[in-house]
Amino acid sequence: MYYEAESYPSPGLPVKDPCLSFWLQNARSSSLLGYQTTESLPPSADVVIIGSGLSGAATAYYLLVGSNAPKSVLILEAREACDGATGRNGGHCRPYVFQGHHEYKEIFGKEEALKIAAFEMANLHLMAELIEKEQIDCDFWLGESFETCIDQEAANKKLRSYQEFKDDGGPLKGVVKLTTNVDEAKRLTRMRNAVLTASFPAASLFPYKLVSHLLQLCISKHGLNLQTHTPVTAVTSTLASLSAHDPRLSTVEWIVTTPRGKVTANKVVFATNAYTATLLPEFLGNIVPGQGQCAAIVPTPSFSGTRMMEKTCCYHWGKDNFDYLIQRPKDGVIILGGGKASASHPGAILGCTNDSGRPDDGGKQAEITEYLKGAMGVYFEGWNDSEVGEGLLYDWTGKFNFFLSHIPFVGNVEGKPGAYVIAGHCGHGMARIASCAKGLATLMSGGSWLDTGLPRCFQPTKERMRNKKMETTT
Repeated sequence: MYYEAESYPSPGLPVKDPCLSFWLQNARSSSLLGYQTTESLPPSADVVIIGSGLSGAATAYYLLVGSNAPKSVLILEAREACDGATGRNGGHCRPYVFQGHHEYKEIFGKEEALKIAAFEMANLHLMAELIEKEQIDCDFWLGESFETCIDQEAANKKLRSYQEFKDDGGPLKGVVKLTTNVDEAKRLTRMRNAVLTASFPAASLFPYKLVSHLLQLCISKHGLNLQTHTPVTAVTSTLASLSAHDPRLSTVEWIVTTPRGKVTANKVVFATNAYTATLLPEFLGNIVPGQGQCAAIVPTPSFSGTRMMEKTCCYHWGKDNFDYLIQRPKDGVIILGGGKASASHPGAILGCTNDSGRPDDGGKQAEITEYLKGAMGVYFEGWNDSEVGEGLLYDWTGKFNFFLSHIPFVGNVEGKPGAYVIAGHCGHGMARIASCAKGLATLMSGGSWLDTGLPRCFQPTKERMRNKKMETTT
């Protein structure tokens, strides 16, 4: 079913009373809680970045370690550092290899679809290189993931994409192992209804630890100014009334307004993901907020110790239903996300949970909580009845976004020189953001689009912005 996405309200600002995710609960000793580098805001900065999740932190990092680093970078965060989607996701860095090829090919063409797959695989390697280079302790595990179908409808869809990817020259040999034998798929995945599965490289990590390390590194070594609890309420241009053809636009300055004062910037980066349309109204209907839900689960003995799962996984059924999970090697806790198919109304899938009809990351969907509580026993063979202390530990929500192409917006905002966006990750940001941020930093430092290594379809062009229809599974 299609919904006219522009009919949804502006996302507003992040709510002041969000829930705590598993990651945020285990970061209460962080020195970044309530952190403000300076007592008051600086009057100006070369670059202001709005948002301190992985998009904001990684963009700051690649700008500051680059050969043409700005003199000053300021990050403004509405709540705590990394308190948005990055601090609430499933800890899964999992590239799409062949999975989205059919859909991307239909929208963008074969060559661009192949570039997206290559880009995501390169991002996995970039993440590993970054973590090793900066010696980041973030529980990073590099291994493989299962893409499993638990009914024939989902299997047919995956097989079509796999075959198209193969026929179009996509690299599968040595990357993807496809298993179509039902008994073998069940044995490998331990899923009682598995029809087929494919395995390929992926990783898991503690996302808050990654971001907090990058932020602290940029603060201590590169002079980053981080201001938490400083929501941005408006971003205006000093030359907003001028024609787009006016040559003075090359010297445009941006005024960033917060409750604590205003900051003038030469360049501003909107690393605002689901909240982007609040500050950039042209994205209303292009980036539409929604609510996702995750759970931390203490495994039963049959999935503990030497019997832990060896791979992360995502399992699919029907047209577009899926859940995803990792089992953390460090403590064995399972992080399970999804359950949207169990929500009772479309508004819940879009996360419209507060009084204004806007999605937030505070309240939870009770139906999804119950679903996540029992999902391991429903789908996985050998999952025991939970004893005291096992099973659902905690569940939480996060705010992400939906739109038709499931491709992020990265680059200069057309008609607004000096304004850049890195947003719209559709719950798939860990598989793309590091490379997106590095590419954006290259662009901001004077490089060409070709220099960025970003797929052309990521650009926030006017043509892309005109397509405001969004498909949901309801």
